[in-house]
Amino acid sequence: MKHLRPSTDHRGLNERAISAAMQLLEDSDPCPPTVDQIAVMLDEPVGRLRTLFPDDRSVLIASLEQAMILLIDTCTRAVVKVDPDDPVAQFGSLGDAYLDWAHSNPDQFRLMMDCRLVDALTVPILRRYTESLSELMVRMLTRARDAGRLHPREDIAMLVLSSRCYANGVARMMVDGRLQEWAPGGDPLTVAKSLTRDFIRRMARSAQPEAA
Repeated sequence: MKHLRPSTDHRGLNERAISAAMQLLEDSDPCPPTVDQIAVMLDEPVGRLRTLFPDDRSVLIASLEQAMILLIDTCTRAVVKVDPDDPVAQFGSLGDAYLDWAHSNPDQFRLMMDCRLVDALTVPILRRYTESLSELMVRMLTRARDAGRLHPREDIAMLVLSSRCYANGVARMMVDGRLQEWAPGGDPLTVAKSLTRDFIRRMARSAQPEAA
């Protein structure tokens, strides 16, 4: 096992522990890392580490919270760059940002998707981040519907759910290297973004007169 000695890593213990947890998770998947393993990896006393993480699950929760904060920040930065009067374009930028995040943080994405390790919906501090993204999607699509960009009878809640399922599926295929099988020679991130944009274009076509 690789050791990360304090003398070679000047980050705080919390940050170093989260990094070590993600590395151990990648190396030992699907077995979750323990506080004892992380302490050995960092060459730190277990007791000191347990002042921050009293149990093994708390390390994963902290890791996922850090990842979700980054996800929210990535999505927010992407959306504010788009014309606020074009909610469909904003929705597309949100999808791109999510894929960018998953591509840059594959271990964190896998952790978020694996409810066996941490079910974000059962952890209040994590659920808030999930709900904030869903609420943002609802607001965008409601504005799109009110502006005539979606069918006037569109079920926004169902559309948000289907969009999330689609984006998660595409992101998982990208992260797991499966998109190369379906689109040989294409850059996985580029292919993933093309797929989600195609989904959004088809979704927006429901506003056309013939779909009424």
